[in-house]
Amino acid sequence: MGIQLRKLMRSRVIVVFGATSRIGRSVLEVLAAQDQVSVALVAAVESAKDTRVQRLKSATNSYIVQCNFAQGGEDSLRRAVRNADAVLLVPALSESGVRFSRRVIDAAAAEQVPRLVVISSILASPELLGRCRQEHAKERPATEAIGSTSTDVAALEGYEAVEVHARNQLPEHGRCVSLRIPLLMETLLYCRDELLFANRFVGCYEPDTHVPCISVRDVGVAAAEVLANPRRKYEAVYRLTGGINVSCSPNELAHTLKGHLGRDIKYRKLSDADFLRVMEEKDAPVQVAQGTVGLRIFLEERESHEEDVSTSQEKSSSNTREEGPRSLHLPDAFRSTSNFRQLTKRDHTTPRQWLQQHATSLFARTPQNQVQLFVVGSGEALFLEVSKFVASQITAPSSLPPRDVGESAVPTVLSGRSNSAGDYSGLAQAKVTLCTVKSAPGSVERSKSFGIPSPPAVYQLEGAPPYPMDDLLKQLSSLDVVLLIPPLRLGGRACLDVVRAVVHAAARANAWGVVLVSSIFVGSPTLQQSVILEQLEEIEGCVKSSGVSYTILRLPLFMEYFLALSCCDEVGSLDEEKRELPFRDEAKFESEVEARTQDEVEAGEIKAMVSSPPSHIMWPLLEPSLASARIYLMSLEDAAKALVAAAFTFPLHRGKTKELYTSSVTMTDVQRILQRHASKARPVRLSRVDALKERQGREFWRVAYWPRAHTQQFLECAVEFARDVRTAADSAAIVGGDVDTSAMVLPVSQSFEDLTDIRPRTFDEWAEENSKRYTQLLAAH
Repeated sequence: MGIQLRKLMRSRVIVVFGATSRIGRSVLEVLAAQDQVSVALVAAVESAKDTRVQRLKSATNSYIVQCNFAQGGEDSLRRAVRNADAVLLVPALSESGVRFSRRVIDAAAAEQVPRLVVISSILASPELLGRCRQEHAKERPATEAIGSTSTDVAALEGYEAVEVHARNQLPEHGRCVSLRIPLLMETLLYCRDELLFANRFVGCYEPDTHVPCISVRDVGVAAAEVLANPRRKYEAVYRLTGGINVSCSPNELAHTLKGHLGRDIKYRKLSDADFLRVMEEKDAPVQVAQGTVGLRIFLEERESHEEDVSTSQEKSSSNTREEGPRSLHLPDAFRSTSNFRQLTKRDHTTPRQWLQQHATSLFARTPQNQVQLFVVGSGEALFLEVSKFVASQITAPSSLPPRDVGESAVPTVLSGRSNSAGDYSGLAQAKVTLCTVKSAPGSVERSKSFGIPSPPAVYQLEGAPPYPMDDLLKQLSSLDVVLLIPPLRLGGRACLDVVRAVVHAAARANAWGVVLVSSIFVGSPTLQQSVILEQLEEIEGCVKSSGVSYTILRLPLFMEYFLALSCCDEVGSLDEEKRELPFRDEAKFESEVEARTQDEVEAGEIKAMVSSPPSHIMWPLLEPSLASARIYLMSLEDAAKALVAAAFTFPLHRGKTKELYTSSVTMTDVQRILQRHASKARPVRLSRVDALKERQGREFWRVAYWPRAHTQQFLECAVEFARDVRTAADSAAIVGGDVDTSAMVLPVSQSFEDLTDIRPRTFDEWAEENSKRYTQLLAAH
C-alpha cells in the first residue's frame, strides 16, 4: 500500500536488494542526491533492526521494507517490488545468495516490473573460473585436485547464472540491464590491515600488469542512471571497462600510495594458491577471489601473446590468426569500451583520482589505529636482545625505517595534533614499554607452611623504580600489544603465575592482544610428552583460554647456545688433542670433504670421540646419537626481529600459532662451520664439550634464553626426531622404497622472510660474526 500511495504522488519507486553492500549503498546515495528527479527509494532488507540499515536510512532517507530472504519468503519479495518502477539487484556470491537472487528475479517478473538492473562482473565468466580452477589444481596435490566441491559449484553459480536467469524471465529487450564491472578499486580494502601495519599489500598479479578497475561510486552513478529512467531504451549488457587510464599496475599503485601516505609501500606477489588462501582468511567471496586469479591468467596470457606477435612480424597474417591467444577467447569482455560515458555523460574516476580522495582517510596511520609495544620478561637473553633491538631504533622519527629491520621497525605515526583544518600533523614513534620481572611470587607451599600471604611480585619498568605487579600492569592500554617472554628461569609455578597475571591485565585493559614465546617442539605429534613440554603447553593453554587475542611464536634453540658452552678443562694439552684427532686447515679440510662422503667424515669424528672420552663429560656434543641429529636454530637477533614484527603487525597474525626457525644442521655440520671461521691455531673440538654444562655467570638463560632443562629438551627432541627419520628410512628400504631423509625436517608455518620482510642470518654468517667469542670458549687449550 505504501508503494502504491507513492505512485499516486507521481514518484518513481526504486527498490534495491543488496542495499547494505558497498554498491547498493552507493546507488542509493547517488539517487538521493538527484533533486531534479522525484524518486522514492526503498531498501529491501532482511532485518530492519540491523545497525547498517539504520545508518543507511538516515543517510539516504530511504524507506525500509523487511522481507523474508529464506526459502518460502517469495510472497514478501513480491510485495516489496509490487508497483515498483525499477529494481536493482546486487547479487550475493554464495550458493544461497544465487538462489535468493533467482527468487528476486522471479518476483520482479511476476509483478511486471518495467526495469531490472543486475550488477554483474567481467570476473565471473565461466571461462575465467574454469581457467582459475585448472591453474589452481596444478599447485595442489592430486588427491585434492580431483573432483568438484560445493565451493566450486557456488563459484560457477555466480553472476553468470543470475544473468542467464534474468534474461530468461524478462526476455523483452531492454527490460533487464546487466552492468558488467571490472575489478573494484575498493578491493584494496581487503589489504587495509597490511597497509596500516606492514606497509604492503598483496595480490596475484605481476608487478607491472595493468588491471582494469572501477570505483564503487562510478558503478553507483551508472546504475542510478538506468534506474532513474525506466522508460528509456537501453542495451541488455553494458561493460563498464575503460581505457589505459582506468587501469593500474601494482607497482603504480605502490608508488601512488607512497606519495599520499609518506611511507615506503611494497607489493608482495603471491602464488595463486596462497592468494586464494589469504582471501579466504579475509572472508572475501570465493567467486571474487577465483575470478581475480582467472583475470590474472587472461591478462598475462594476453600480454605474452602480444609479445609473441610483435617478435614474429615476418609471419603471414593467416599464421598469426591461427596462433591467437592460447586458450582463452574473451576479447569482448575486457575490451575498452565507452559504455560508461554513454550512460553517464562523464569520464571514469581514475585510480590516481580515487587514491587522492581516499588514501589518507583509509590508510593513514594515526595514534588511534596503531599498536604500542609492551614487553614483559625477566632479564634473560631474549628479553635483553629485544630491548637492544628496539632501543637501537629510538631515534629521530622517520617515516622511512632502515632497510635492515623490515616489518620489525618501530612504527612512525602522526602525533595526533591537528591544525586549523582538522588534519593531523607531526611524526612520532609508537610507544614502547619494557617491563622486567625482578622477583617472582612465593610458592604455594611456602604460603601454606608459614600461614602468611606471599609478598607481591615486584616488576620494574625499564629505567624506573620497582613497582608491585598490579600497579605496573595498570599501565597497559587498549593500544598495547603485550610481547610476553615467559620467565622460565623462575620455575614452572612462578612462570605460570606471571603469565596469568599479564594475560588477565591485558584482558582488563582490552589490549590488542598477546604475542607469546614458546618452543618449536610443543604440539609435535611424534614426540613423547615430558614435564617441560607439558609446562609450555600449560602456558599456551592459559593464553588461549583467557579470551585475549593472541599470536604464539614457537621458536627453536638459539645459536647463542654455543656461546654458553666451554671446552672441557681436563682434556690435556693441545698436542695430545692433535694426536687424537689431527686438526686440518681450511683448504685441506674442504678438499678432504669433497673426496670423502659425509658418512665417512661423521664416522671418523665419532670414532675419535669415542676412543678417548673425557670421563667427566655427561653428554658430549658429538655423542653418536646427537652428532647425526638435526638441530633447529635461530639467532637471538633474528628472534627479536620476528617477535617485534609479529607484535607491530599483530592484526595480521591474530589467533595464529607459528613455528619458526632459520637453520637446520646436524651437530657435525655445526663443528665444521665453527671450525671454518675459528682461528686456525685453535681447533674447535665439540667432542670435548658437554652439551649441558653451565658455568656460573654464563647460565644458558643468560646467554641463550632457554634454561638448562629446556635446552636439554631441545636436544633430546632432536635426537628422538632423528631416530624417527631413520626408522622411516629403514622401513622404506625393507619394502624396496627410497626416502629422501634430507627433506624430512620440521615444517615452518611461515618463513622468517615473509614475517619480517628481511633475510634471516644463516648459521655460517653467525659463526663468522662470532668467531672470536666462540673460539675462546670452545677451542682446545
